Amino acid sequence: MKRIISLAICLLLSFTPYALRFTPLRACTSFIISGSATPSGKPMMFKHRDTGELNNRIAYFQGEKYAFIGLMNSPMLDGEVWSGMNEAGFCIMNTASYNLREDTIDCQMDREGELMYHALANCATIAEFEAWLQTYPQPWGVEANFGIIDAQGGAAYYEMNNSRYIKYDVNEEPDGYRVVTNFSFAGRYEDYEGWERYQTACAIMKENFSREKEMTALDAINLFSRQYRHEVLDLNFNKDNAPEYTVDQDFIPRRITSAVVCFEGVPSTLNPQHSTFNPQPIMWTALGYPACAVAIPLLVNPDHLPAYMKARNEHAKEGKQLNCEMCDKSLKIKNEWAFPLHISNGNKYVSTQNILRGAEGKPALLDCTREVEQKIEKDFRPLYEQWTSGAMSDQAFFRLYDQIAKQWIKKYDATFAPYL
Repeated sequence: MKRIISLAICLLLSFTPYALRFTPLRACTSFIISGSATPSGKPMMFKHRDTGELNNRIAYFQGEKYAFIGLMNSPMLDGEVWSGMNEAGFCIMNTASYNLREDTIDCQMDREGELMYHALANCATIAEFEAWLQTYPQPWGVEANFGIIDAQGGAAYYEMNNSRYIKYDVNEEPDGYRVVTNFSFAGRYEDYEGWERYQTACAIMKENFSREKEMTALDAINLFSRQYRHEVLDLNFNKDNAPEYTVDQDFIPRRITSAVVCFEGVPSTLNPQHSTFNPQPIMWTALGYPACAVAIPLLVNPDHLPAYMKARNEHAKEGKQLNCEMCDKSLKIKNEWAFPLHISNGNKYVSTQNILRGAEGKPALLDCTREVEQKIEKDFRPLYEQWTSGAMSDQAFFRLYDQIAKQWIKKYDATFAPYL
């Protein structure tokens, strides 16, 4: 009876006119775990990205001080990223906020991507970021929560508007982590957005986080970005028998999800001297809808980014040539199988059957993602550990990385063959 009532509420929500209920297109779910709260001493930073531009790709940039890689909207050529990390181990991401702006200054807003682009080019640590902000021209043109981890143990959120910020040091959090969606705790309570996803993310973290057991990046992506769970309505379709379709409303994964990025940091005690690029966190990146995408471990090196994660033609000026192969494959499967209803309000209904159970003799989409990612983890992890321990040279590591990375998209194609 509880499920029937809950589903009825979902259906009512789905027919509520969009003019009457604000659904932000720039919306994300995120968390940071302090390195002081993990067995390995590694911090973790997670961003589940929801946005209006579903074509995303990875690009490499040589900044003023540091080289970096970043998640981009595919049509953009330069000047903004929506999360990224640089060669000094500085990682940054953001979630949109809708309750923090205090001024009425007439200025260009939504400049979070520009701020992150320039921060990656100029900052190595949280302390440098704070000093750099004092020189960054105001008004900043932002209303957002920025998350940062660095290679010296720094881990913090910054709630920022056009002229000021409030810092939350995750190392001081009693639980060892902080969850953030689309409101700022210092902002107006009546304008909270993403509160439903915040409740779900907090519940997942409370159930799964332990200071005694390491949470990997792939654990995080599966626990958060592939959970069809609604804490407010007490629904969890991953555990219970899901219907054939359900309303795409306030789950963490949504139709407007474009990518997932999870930064696996380095211990602050790590000081490898054998490598030009170390200390090197890992930027695990899944492009596209998470149930149809797989996370690829990426590092800051211009010659060793998998071609299928970059623009098909980095010198193009517009159009599909700037899309990347992996995102195109994921979106194709999403449009045909995760959201297969292309009539009337059909795009508001997600096929939980195809995602969680499979249909027409096909495996569940989530089974496919996990199968490929397990192979990626098995390939990558031993090499990375040898490299960061100093047992393997840069040259040997990247030569082997290139070899195995070329196979990952082939493994994706083979596993998802029933859907491609």
